[in-house]
Amino acid sequence: MSIAGRFSRLVTSPIKHHIYLSRSHDVAVNLSIEHYLFQKSHPASTILILYVNKPCVVIGTNQNPWFEVNHALIRRNTVDSSPRHDGSLATIQNSIKVLRRRSGGGTVFHDLGNVNFSVIFPLPDRVINYKHAEMVVRAIRKTNPRARVNHRHDIVLDPGPLLKKNNWPDPEDTHRTAYAFGNGELEPRKISGSAGKASGQRGLHHGTCLLASPNLPSISEYLRSPAAPYLFTKATPSVPSPVANIISPDTPSPTTSILQHQIINAFIQMYKIDITNIPLPQESTTALTSNENCASGTLDSSLLEIPEIRSGHDELQSPEWLYEQKREFALSSHPPNADPRLRPPLPNWFPPSARVHLVIKTGLITSSTISLSSDPAIAASEAESIDAVIKNTRIIKVDSFRKPLGGNIFFEGEEQQRDIYRVGAWLDWILLGHSINL
Repeated sequence: MSIAGRFSRLVTSPIKHHIYLSRSHDVAVNLSIEHYLFQKSHPASTILILYVNKPCVVIGTNQNPWFEVNHALIRRNTVDSSPRHDGSLATIQNSIKVLRRRSGGGTVFHDLGNVNFSVIFPLPDRVINYKHAEMVVRAIRKTNPRARVNHRHDIVLDPGPLLKKNNWPDPEDTHRTAYAFGNGELEPRKISGSAGKASGQRGLHHGTCLLASPNLPSISEYLRSPAAPYLFTKATPSVPSPVANIISPDTPSPTTSILQHQIINAFIQMYKIDITNIPLPQESTTALTSNENCASGTLDSSLLEIPEIRSGHDELQSPEWLYEQKREFALSSHPPNADPRLRPPLPNWFPPSARVHLVIKTGLITSSTISLSSDPAIAASEAESIDAVIKNTRIIKVDSFRKPLGGNIFFEGEEQQRDIYRVGAWLDWILLGHSINL
């Protein structure tokens, strides 16, 4: 029987505990395997799956990709592809995927120095997120004793000096450390964000572990959208936090494989799993084994043979899934009455009298008000002419807004053509991630 066939049988069996390690570094493959486990596994089972992804940005299911992601930077695609354990500064050109996962929470950046964990478990259990974050902290503390769980179920490092010994907490306390923290330079550094979902009898808690990301200095740039100040949306926003790697100059330097096995051991100890005659997953080979109490194995992209995993994988990679969710939002160059927030200064080449206001739902422009003139009557006529051209346009089908705007016969003069072309260039930058090229 193929690995895919054996995996399907194991997942639905009443075996109580499962431990899986994915050899794939494709985020769409790994999230689809995870979702299959969530949907198909036996309702009484508890499952741990670990994986490491190539560079990618993953937004939450209730988030707006234009609000969360710097698409212009993503399009340039220059990242370091491998964890920097040896101090190497080599930078390699790579394609960065942007995907929407099926759980809530904020936007995260993955790369090959980042270990991802996911635990799928029976409901109800109202403290499960704390429980599994605590489990991961116990594993991380093998490398860095500064790790703890905060009030958001995230894992942070306390960066301050060692406290006096009489202030040290119980070593088993995963919510406190023996190190100081506070504001400013002593603000805790996030090393793991997490999210979850629940459906029927199953719950899922998954998160990241920044072990040795070579892209740490640039993560915030990828997750800082230049469009955000111009967008009015009720989508869930990310909560920015200062981040750090688990590895520091004064800690050991385990590989991602070592951290994965430390998390596996913490999972085994927490659930008191009998692993007699069950070899733990090894990244070097794809295999599945089991006894009456535990299934264990290493997985890979061959699981795409399973129709549900293949369809989930294809959906995650589709632009429709990423960009055409139902939440409505508005894009405005200047503050409308409904959104009086101050905007950052527009580029100096943006026409000073121009105004842009788009309403977008399910990735479709449902209405637009775009004009150049400072005269209200003329501006209204301009907006009506443009709305007739771009209303009901699907953004994922647009190569450039310069073409439909610049081709509008309402703008005949050379100066008007130049200005409407520049408005189109601004929309290309905000919505399509194009570089500015006037």
